[in-house]
Amino acid sequence: MKYSCITFSFLLFLSSCAENKSNSELILGNWQITALTIDPPQIENGVVISDLYAQMEDCDKDNFYSFLSNNTYKFDQGAVICDSLEPQNISGNWNFLNDETELRIIYLNDTITYDLIDLNEELLKMNYSVRDSNNILHTFYVTFDKL
Repeated sequence: MKYSCITFSFLLFLSSCAENKSNSELILGNWQITALTIDPPQIENGVVISDLYAQMEDCDKDNFYSFLSNNTYKFDQGAVICDSLEPQNISGNWNFLNDETELRIIYLNDTITYDLIDLNEELLKMNYSVRDSNNILHTFYVTFDKL
């Protein structure tokens, strides 16, 4: 009984340590998009579209981001390239804001700040909002799985 209590305590200690990773540690690695939705939906040619992932081409679905510890990232077009004139890889910078509740992605002069919904060892969920030409605020919800 004494050894099972020690073993249980040790396992509990290890599991609590694993849960204490910061978002800056959890985001490191390769991530691939698995869901993309928009609210309110877009209307294109009279068709209401809320599931943008279903509209994506297969050559876009195999793309992935590699987040590195030096606050840079690499975007890779994956095995299937949509446009052979575009580079296989592009690089940029990333950082967390507001106590790691927002993720800012920077590429050249373009910056997007995402609100984190969930980030763990296997899943990254976030959103960002943009106004369209009719001044309607659309929120994009994106989910990535860790590769």
